Amino acid sequence: MSSIVLEHIHSDFKVFGEGLSLIRDEVKGNSRRLDKVEERLANLEVEAALIRHNQVTRDEFKFLETRVARLERKLK
Repeated sequence: MSSIVLEHIHSDFKVFGEGLSLIRDEVKGNSRRLDKVEERLANLEVEAALIRHNQVTRDEFKFLETRVARLERKLK
């Protein structure tokens, strides 16, 4: 009787171990995917910072607009 119980426990642990192995594999896959997403996000943050840095402010735009208008009047 005790050998049957031990055999049943051994079988249960084997099933548990197989399930745990599948979960570990899935976590590793998700970790790799998350690493890729984090890398892409970091690249996007750098690109967004560059875009923000290179944007013309409203004051600069207004100044350029006024200057172009003045130059166009001179050419006419």
